[in-house]
Amino acid sequence: MIDLQTHTTLPDFVPAITKTFVIPIANTDTAPMLITLAEKLMQGEHGQLILLSVQSKDSTNVKKRHAFQEMTERAQLEAPNLTIKLEIVISDDIISSILETAEQYCADMILLGLSYSIRGQVELGRIVETVAERAPCDVAVFRAPNQSHIDRIVVPVGGSIASTIILQMGITLSKGYALPCETLHIYSATPERDAYHHVEDLLSTIHGHEKVKINVEHGVNEANSVLSWTNSSDLMVIGFSQRHPVEKWLYGDTAQRILDRARGPVLMVARAIDDKQIQARAKRHFSWIRPLLTQNEQEHIVWLAKDTVLPTLDYFVLLVTAAVIASFGLLLNSSAVVIGAMLVAPLMQPIIALGVGLCTARLNLMRKASVTVGLSVLMAIAVGIIIGVILPPDTPTKEMLARAYPSMLDAGVALASGFIAAYATARKDIPAALAGVAIAAALVPPLCSVGLSIALLEPRLAIGALLLFITNLLAIMAITAVVFFWMGMRPTRLNTSTRRRRYSVLIAGLLMMFVVIGSTLNYTHLPSVERISETRLQSLFEPAQLVNLQIQQNDPLLVIATLRTPSVIEAETVRMAQVMLSDDLETPVRLRIIIQQVIDGSVD
Repeated sequence: MIDLQTHTTLPDFVPAITKTFVIPIANTDTAPMLITLAEKLMQGEHGQLILLSVQSKDSTNVKKRHAFQEMTERAQLEAPNLTIKLEIVISDDIISSILETAEQYCADMILLGLSYSIRGQVELGRIVETVAERAPCDVAVFRAPNQSHIDRIVVPVGGSIASTIILQMGITLSKGYALPCETLHIYSATPERDAYHHVEDLLSTIHGHEKVKINVEHGVNEANSVLSWTNSSDLMVIGFSQRHPVEKWLYGDTAQRILDRARGPVLMVARAIDDKQIQARAKRHFSWIRPLLTQNEQEHIVWLAKDTVLPTLDYFVLLVTAAVIASFGLLLNSSAVVIGAMLVAPLMQPIIALGVGLCTARLNLMRKASVTVGLSVLMAIAVGIIIGVILPPDTPTKEMLARAYPSMLDAGVALASGFIAAYATARKDIPAALAGVAIAAALVPPLCSVGLSIALLEPRLAIGALLLFITNLLAIMAITAVVFFWMGMRPTRLNTSTRRRRYSVLIAGLLMMFVVIGSTLNYTHLPSVERISETRLQSLFEPAQLVNLQIQQNDPLLVIATLRTPSVIEAETVRMAQVMLSDDLETPVRLRIIIQQVIDGSVD
């Protein structure tokens, strides 16, 4: 049971309350800056501040209560336009106390202050993260040095929908502090003009955006670029990260890094989900047969595709590393090493961009993505050739042979990989990084196998592995476009007859390619002599010489081996060879031996 003890300090005249903020406090040092911040957010209007102190039953401190009450009275005198209340809650559950107090007062915001402000040692902790997730209102977390001077408000924006929330908060603070507000967008692959227009589009929906200055900077690491651009007198407004814990672990948390390392004050904002949003989300979850994307979600997917379609230095470093590891795995005949290479392969970005472009008729986006995929193909094959020349194996390994004879089953694997990649891109609750591994597994090993086969002068294997790559690429691109279409995205760039004609030709060409490749897969999957280890077969029949090998598609499979020998071949040797061939071809085999007898003549 929670015991509420309220100490109220009211001004003589109490006008209508416009907003109510709940401010949990643990000591009298952090409270004043939070009260000041709340006053600025209210922009001079009359509001109510609930200063909440949660104390455990075993450690209630009368002296601490008096200190909080004196601080409340002093704050009330310094901010006469606010109604400030001190609420002392006796409870051992801090999170529940904060949430229940917010519900009791119908709070508009919960304003939390970090207990320390040492750079490099900032952690949100379970209380902040849980409150931000479950709060019935907006939540803001403020970190600032004890003596902080503010000259401007800076709002770093990205491609997420949450950018509009922090932009609104930044404009509000700009009015409250009477300071200039600037936005900062870090772009990596998109042209500077597109990055600028992206921020303009975000601002255009917010009242009071006319005075906001837009800044765009090129950078690879978003957090480092923001931190190097700002200084200690900038108050940064950032959004609370909603990424999956697995993604935070793999890639880090940009918001957390900024909060941790910023030299000046930082305000992290999490927007609450209202009833309409909850109903919309529930409807989307229950309508699993067709989970439609909102307009904002569709625009975010398109923006993300445009922003990541062009390769960067990091992209090529990851691609080369993945190709090297995959090539070694193929040579070592190790599936584990090949799979491990996929953890660093970045091929998901351009493939998803191809699917987005195909679904929305953005032919320019498809062109850029095709260039990136083409460069990736050439680089991966080149890595395979170089490694194959430096470390050539005696014969192709089973891992290489497994990718030289594609079938419809391989196309099915690619379709499944593309489906989960597109679905994970659209649904933020699923780690996209894991879907990227599935795509990379379907694309990088075949390319490395092409390079190794070329280095070994095995054109038949190289053609088969290249066919497997093309099959996987087209299957992933097509299913990605289908998934996005299923989720509500539509071709929107067909306003001219030229565009419609080009798009129709593209669709028809892809359909023809699927028909051709489908028939080719059935043919190339037939067992071939390249899968037979001639070295082991030769060792079984020594001293006979293996002259020729043929395969006839009978039932069971018929292998015809021509041997040149001066001696008789034992029946047991033929049975052993037949078992070995069945293992190599992974199907029952009937072996037929044709003997070319050699007679050595001698002259006395």
